[in-house]
Amino acid sequence: MTDTSVCVHCRLPIPPGDLVLDTVDGTELAFCCHGCAGAYRIITGAGLGAFYRQRTWDEAGTPDGAFAEIYSDEYLEPFVHRGDDGAELSVLVDGIRCASCVWVIEKIAGDLPGVRDVRVNFATHRARVRFDPESAAPSAIFAAIARIGYAPRPYSPGAADQVAAAERRSLLLRFGTAAFLSMQLMVYSLGLYAGYFQGMDPGTHRLLQYLAWLVATPVVLYGGSPFLSGAWRSLRNRSPNMDLLIALGVLSAYGTSVFAVFTGGEVYFDTAAMIVTLILTGRLFEMTARRRAASGIDRLLRLVPELAHRVRDGGMIEVATSALEPGDTIEVRPGERFPADGVLAGGATEVDESAVSGEPGPVYRGPGEPVNSGTLNLTTAVTVQVTATAAGSFVGRITRLVEEAQARQAPIQRLADRVAGLFVPLVVAVAGGTWVFWFLREGAGSAPLLHAVAVLVVACPCALGLATPTAVLVATGAAARRGVLFRGGDVLEALGRVDLVMFDKTGTLTAGQPQVVRLLPTTAGATQLLQAAAGAEAGSGHPLAAAVLRAAGDQGIVPVSGEGAVTHPGRGVERVTPAGTLRVGSRAFLEDAGISVPATDNQELTEAHVARGAEYLGALLLADSTRTDARSAVAAVAALGPEMVLLTGDRDAAGRRVALELGIGTVLAEQTPEDKAAFVRQAQASGRRVLMVGDGINDAPALAAASVGCAVAGGTDIALETSDLALTRPHLDRIPFAMGLARRTLGVVHQNLFWAFAYNLLAIPLAAAGQLAPVYAAAAMAASSVCVLANSLRLARTRRAP
Repeated sequence: MTDTSVCVHCRLPIPPGDLVLDTVDGTELAFCCHGCAGAYRIITGAGLGAFYRQRTWDEAGTPDGAFAEIYSDEYLEPFVHRGDDGAELSVLVDGIRCASCVWVIEKIAGDLPGVRDVRVNFATHRARVRFDPESAAPSAIFAAIARIGYAPRPYSPGAADQVAAAERRSLLLRFGTAAFLSMQLMVYSLGLYAGYFQGMDPGTHRLLQYLAWLVATPVVLYGGSPFLSGAWRSLRNRSPNMDLLIALGVLSAYGTSVFAVFTGGEVYFDTAAMIVTLILTGRLFEMTARRRAASGIDRLLRLVPELAHRVRDGGMIEVATSALEPGDTIEVRPGERFPADGVLAGGATEVDESAVSGEPGPVYRGPGEPVNSGTLNLTTAVTVQVTATAAGSFVGRITRLVEEAQARQAPIQRLADRVAGLFVPLVVAVAGGTWVFWFLREGAGSAPLLHAVAVLVVACPCALGLATPTAVLVATGAAARRGVLFRGGDVLEALGRVDLVMFDKTGTLTAGQPQVVRLLPTTAGATQLLQAAAGAEAGSGHPLAAAVLRAAGDQGIVPVSGEGAVTHPGRGVERVTPAGTLRVGSRAFLEDAGISVPATDNQELTEAHVARGAEYLGALLLADSTRTDARSAVAAVAALGPEMVLLTGDRDAAGRRVALELGIGTVLAEQTPEDKAAFVRQAQASGRRVLMVGDGINDAPALAAASVGCAVAGGTDIALETSDLALTRPHLDRIPFAMGLARRTLGVVHQNLFWAFAYNLLAIPLAAAGQLAPVYAAAAMAASSVCVLANSLRLARTRRAP
């Protein structure tokens, strides 16, 4: 017979007159409305019926706004971020209650035509949808999520704050109710304890028991409802969790007390109520700590204002920052932050760029100079031409990297996950054994129950589960504020174990602004030599090419277009011209082309040899100074203990000059990109853990091959995309800071895991031996999770990077 009391989809009771019966696959099912019936058909019709067996919901029902399709494409357009490879939409989804909700949303939305990828963050309830704007409409994506019983909203930091505030209000209300009633309950319990020791007439004793029962019931059923419902779901899904331990302890004390009310025994309502209250207290502290842990990314998001002043057709309108497109003109007034990356189109001002560069002093910016989103306009109103969308801006890119980092799991977390999976069944077995032992020893009294309840309550797999993620969350947020971006917890762990650091030279340890200091022309002459070199290098973005073009410009030489130039990473560049193929590069590059290159008397300067066709035209000698902070950064890395190697495509003498100046013992010169990557792999094959630090295209293979690849600020996009660790500010001192932070994070994770294991190994035997009352067990359990979080939060107070 069909159960018509509860809706199959949302699990709410079905009011009289609202019953909707629907037959699905030959089975008659009951729903509370046509929306739930439709959602059930969509989910099961998509082959996702397992959702109803796997979901774990703390509360029944659907969120306000479920099934509603209230967003038009016009309304959603400002929230769509468009790029060359499609569009992206961020959605805040109300009603997500478990991992199964994430799974079904990703499946349903991901199967829509034109949708390329859907990723839902369970912690933040934020979905990122990448789609083809030509074949998928934002309103269709929202409608698909709404039809299966969730309430989607366009994401903004303000909307996320509303969700967090609602969650906090709910927890505060439960905690406040439980705490107030528990205090009332203690009054009745004290009276019962006094009567137990000094005697009390039966009428008064029974009245106090009924009053205690009355006050304890809402604490257990309302305050403890998240634990009770979570325990029921864990049993249905055959995946016992922490909620099951709490529920067994609370219900054991509560149920035994109810039985005692009718049989004349002693009641333990205060134990059940205090367990709930103390655990809610712990979760309240935990929520506060999590908010502090995530504050790093919150600060990044709040750097960018939600509204901008767009100038169009001689007027000015206020628009959402997300609606800005490249080419738009905006006005930024004194005291306002720049909402998007751009260049100054009118006016000059001083800008506080500390959010980007870490430098506290104001920086003068004039017409044509770039400004970054999140920086602060200090003195005068200026107009800015936007060069990137909000998603593609400096803050947008960094925020996305930090979010990805906080979602990626460190390998050390897998141990905790495996232990936590076996933990709950083991604790239940120990609690059962404790009850049997004390029952056989002392008979049917209160001791067996209280000792078993203490075992259930004191056990804490939460500390195991929090040990690694909270440390990673805090560390990545703290690092991002200091211009260091980790791509995940796995990168943090790998960097903490590094024992070999490899540096690229040009643009990494050197300033990346070499100067042509000498010309060695043949009979062709210096002007022809410089003109040929500039003609080949005009299409390259390498620092040496920039130096050649600057030298040519100083001589009044205007190079022709660089179209057709082919770059050979680590070797040189060539370009076919009517007069013959121009080649500029290393000695080996020209000799491999069959060109004879004479010897020079140069020992330390970088050489760029030039040829046209088979004719050798001469060489340019270039010098590049080391970065001002390179010496201190290398010394700080050395103090941490790893071996250091300098890799360069330059000549051996030039590489050794820089290595000697900075204190690096090993130099490998004239290395091609393939050679660098091969050396990295060779070192790793011998058991070394390698950090590769670079900045350009030549470094990309080595960055990808290393245990940790680090791209410094100012490097190419390909290096930033390939690297695991990125420096957003041009300070090499961030490298030892990142290494130190990674080691401290690994240490904190080990401390957290030690505490979690040691706590359970000590507390569970104490509870089983009868040395720990259930109330104290609840306080200890709540404190264990808070201790892990507090220990992780120490990483947020780590010393500032220089």
